Amino acid sequence: MSPRLRNRHVWFGLLLGFLGLVHIASMSVSGVAELPHVLAALTVLIPLKMFGVVLRSVWPVSMALVILAFINLTLN
Repeated sequence: MSPRLRNRHVWFGLLLGFLGLVHIASMSVSGVAELPHVLAALTVLIPLKMFGVVLRSVWPVSMALVILAFINLTLN
């Protein structure tokens, strides 16, 4: 197994990315966010998650979750 896959920070970042996807799905299902908002949230989440995996850091994904929370607050 490669060293990148053995790193706990990578797995924690992927877990936080999955949490972000659940958050986006819940915004969409509840009717709070429409298609442009969902696409904007995915545009933030996916690149920052991948950047965090490359850097082996949790901070980019954490920042993406903060931005998603901000998007959700501005929609309410």
